[in-house]
This record gives sequence, C-alpha cells and structure tokens, in this order.
Amino acid sequence: MRPRVNRLAAIETSGACRSPGQYLFREAVMSQTAADRIEQALARIEAAATVRTNAEQHLRQRHARLRSKVEEALTSIDALLARESAGPDQD
Repeated sequence: MRPRVNRLAAIETSGACRSPGQYLFREAVMSQTAADRIEQALARIEAAATVRTNAEQHLRQRHARLRSKVEEALTSIDALLARESAGPDQD
C-alpha cells in the first residue's frame, strides 16, 4: 500500500477543488485498493453482526427475567385467589 499524503492544503491553495469534502472523498477512494475497501466493508459487516448478536442475547436475557417475574406474580395471584375462595375461616 502506498503511503498516504495529505494533499488537501496544496489543492485548496491552488483552487483546483471546489470543496474540501469533494477532494477528501475522491482522495479516500483513489488512495485505497479494491482489497482495502473489501477489507473495510468486511470489518463493518462483522462489527454490525457482533452488535446484532449482542442485542439478541440481551433481549433473550431480558425476556427470561420478565418471564420469571410474570410467573412469580401469577403464582402469587393464584395463591391469593385460592385463599380468598376458601373463605375467611381458612386463614
């Protein structure tokens, strides 16, 4: 890979470029080989996949905790209803 040179200052002073953003984009694309761009794309895909996997794992854990709390609440409600239907003498 060839060394990267910041040519922006020379271009801006010569007026050859309409906007620094246009030059930066063009220089970034031209200074990288196709293999470099593919490597960067793969890195972005892998990072996105990792984030998604972590989010799914977090969601599964959260769902399990919520399910457990709901089961506990329903068990308590069932016990309370059973006690109330048995009558006040059964306390």
